[in-house]
Amino acid sequence: MHRILKAIALALLASTGVTPAFAAHKLVLLSIDGLDWRYIRDRDALGLKIPNIRKVLARSQYADGVVGVWPTITWPSHTTMITGVTPYSHGILGNAAGAPDPALSYWSFEKVKVPAIWQCLKAAGKTAGAINWPVTVKAPLAYDLPEVYAKRNGDSSDMETVEKWEIPQGLAADINRTYPSFRQQWLDDRSRTLATIWLLKTKLPDLVATHLAELDSESHEQGPSTVNAKAVVERTDELLGDILKAMPADYDLALVSDHGFEAIDHSANLKVMAAADGITGEMAIAGGLATTNDPNVAAWLKSQSGKGDVGREVSHDELVHYAPQLSTATTAFEPAPHVVFGNAATGSAHGKPGSRGTHGFWPTRPDYHSIFLLSGPGVTPGNLGTIEMVSIYQRLQDAMGLDCAK
Repeated sequence: MHRILKAIALALLASTGVTPAFAAHKLVLLSIDGLDWRYIRDRDALGLKIPNIRKVLARSQYADGVVGVWPTITWPSHTTMITGVTPYSHGILGNAAGAPDPALSYWSFEKVKVPAIWQCLKAAGKTAGAINWPVTVKAPLAYDLPEVYAKRNGDSSDMETVEKWEIPQGLAADINRTYPSFRQQWLDDRSRTLATIWLLKTKLPDLVATHLAELDSESHEQGPSTVNAKAVVERTDELLGDILKAMPADYDLALVSDHGFEAIDHSANLKVMAAADGITGEMAIAGGLATTNDPNVAAWLKSQSGKGDVGREVSHDELVHYAPQLSTATTAFEPAPHVVFGNAATGSAHGKPGSRGTHGFWPTRPDYHSIFLLSGPGVTPGNLGTIEMVSIYQRLQDAMGLDCAK
């Protein structure tokens, strides 16, 4: 009877994709900011030279795209992955901005309203380190070079500010003793990778969470899937290769990203367009949506759908599911492909976008997905289908043998 029960338990656990005999592995959680699933799905058509991502994909349990959370931007998304709840619940509703003061904006982990994997690990007697992970100033981490900055160079942070909030004090100096080129003006993807490798070689924490961010800034400036953006993907693949070489055999790898990316042709100022048609009712533009409770505006939006600027109508059920704070709106539309909504009420109906590429769109926008790949001893390779970002937290727990609900 014991053998039968054990066989049943093993079969049930194996169905999750993680073999129980190996369910207590350490983990590298590597986030590549702005890595749209299409880079991996369409890797051959794009001609990408990404041997390390290809190798990881071949042995991974992977999602056929990840549906994000609203808003689909960096800091809310990264916080969802380590809490398992939406931004509406965890409280990080945007990216940090302004002076790097923990009392202001979203710099500090104290702003997170729910427990995260950091506390779960600590309660289990395990250690965690984070390199450039958002919302980790003052987080309960053994090692931390947080994403915090007074100045930026693209998506690189000034090292002076990072060192002010590092855990423990002197961490950057310790890394620099091993890698003398580490401590430069900017904490960039090269130095983030060196810090990750240093933790793996010297401290062996149970979780290392690293956020590489240069693809995001390049995709904003040049547009996704352009020559330069693809070059950054290939450079990031090289950095992944360096991390893989340093990873001990008992570590799993979770390769993730925070949002998809879309090339932008122009902005559309819907309020200007509506006013030109004699429609002046209330309309809100936020988070990749135009929302309204005004029946005249709603009718006008419906009339514009499919004409080049206004795209799909977002159902009320989707509003409730992804953004309860918007659920009082009776009507919501997202932009047409390659269009962003502007908020101007006067001036031109159309304008140049602020960048050639962007994100922040509604989570269910067609073909707008982030990534999830989990590999390592005990992980059964295979296609998970499309998954929701909120599910990643439980998948990380399963890989590490954690039960954070306790």
